[in-house]
Amino acid sequence: MKEDAIEINVKLKMKSPVFFNSLSKLGKRLYMPKGIIFQSSQSTQHANKFNASIGIAIENIGFDGTNEIQAENLGPMVLSSLKSFFNDLEPNQIFNYAPPSGDMKVREFWQKKIIRQNPALSSIDQISLPVITGGLTHGLSIFSELFLNPNDTIVMADKMWENYNLMFNVKYQTKFIKYPLFKEDLSGFNLEAFENALKKVHKKKIIVLFNFPNNPTGYTATDNEMNAITDILKKFANKGKEIIVICDDAYYGLFYDAKIYPGSLFSKITNLHKNIVGVKVDGISKEDYAWGLRMGFITFTDGLTNKEAFTVLEQKATASIRSSISCASRISQSIFGKVMNSEKYQIEKNEKFDILQNRSNKVKEIVNKEEFKKYWDVYPFNSGYFMCLRIKDVSAEVVRTHALFKHGLGTIAFGNDLRVAFSCIEEKNIENVFKIIAKSIDEIKSGDIVSSL
Repeated sequence: MKEDAIEINVKLKMKSPVFFNSLSKLGKRLYMPKGIIFQSSQSTQHANKFNASIGIAIENIGFDGTNEIQAENLGPMVLSSLKSFFNDLEPNQIFNYAPPSGDMKVREFWQKKIIRQNPALSSIDQISLPVITGGLTHGLSIFSELFLNPNDTIVMADKMWENYNLMFNVKYQTKFIKYPLFKEDLSGFNLEAFENALKKVHKKKIIVLFNFPNNPTGYTATDNEMNAITDILKKFANKGKEIIVICDDAYYGLFYDAKIYPGSLFSKITNLHKNIVGVKVDGISKEDYAWGLRMGFITFTDGLTNKEAFTVLEQKATASIRSSISCASRISQSIFGKVMNSEKYQIEKNEKFDILQNRSNKVKEIVNKEEFKKYWDVYPFNSGYFMCLRIKDVSAEVVRTHALFKHGLGTIAFGNDLRVAFSCIEEKNIENVFKIIAKSIDEIKSGDIVSSL
């Protein structure tokens, strides 16, 4: 192991032993070398004559007619045909590399946003400075590199995003202990099943993944349920277990019910117990309706609130980025950097939120009608983009294919559940969507089955 890695590992072990103990073998090896990035950064700050340290091509983009080219007139070489697509950004904001950990102003904005939106947090000192990732999935991959060894176990709900299988199980060779997300009567989060799942982990290290709002069900735990979840975690921490909680907050903030805890579970992990640490992965994809910009964040917190430990974790996350994609998209960060300070930003977000909340309310009105009870049970939903039906009597996959190939309706089937993304259905069309599903079930029962074109 390199001396630089040993040095920051010693610091992390001293300042946050649970985070250190939770690191994977790779996580312990990762460090940011004082090489090209460090030397280029120094050169950018102090090279006032010539800077021959940067791995990009430079040209004079603002010659003022004198014999001497000023540093401020230099910028990245640009193809005019590419630049023509961008009117409001300078070449440096488009074509230059971003720092491996991301644009500092954007990172600081996102940190303050987390504090502002989470009532359990009172200071930026309680969490790390978010590191910018190439989307939320990339953030989960960084978490995996830092904390997952083959044959580690992750405790998670049975209603889960299928990409977890590919990321955690196939790629990083971890095992899952799943618990039913809902009680048998579908009245809410299954606290008893969650606690029983934690009992099945026999190692000192427990990894727990939460995804609220949940994909595929669109459920977020209520305030009372969140308190109970943290009480259960604390119970195991009191027994000497070291717990790392990963919060996949992809759909964070899209809460449509007053009973929902008004924040992320991540914020309740802060200072909860010396044996509990937390990692929050989120991004602008769903929160800011910017799926293709591929910009996410990874943020850390623990029971000791130690900035020195956070600095080490930021370095390790940055090393993961540097050794994989080098840095996230500069243009995405520049665009968001301009938008985040705009007066219209929050107004426009509120407008989109209202549209989604109205759609969610319309779905609730329709799916729970008496006429549909013979076709499905409705899983609780109160947030996010989705809702799920537990289809009765027939296969959800058969319903999916029949509705698709006979009636032109696209949905997603998981086992005997059918996921409907109301986020992409206009309110006026919602009732017709569920009428098609019910009609498809009737047709399948009568033997009129269409499975493909």
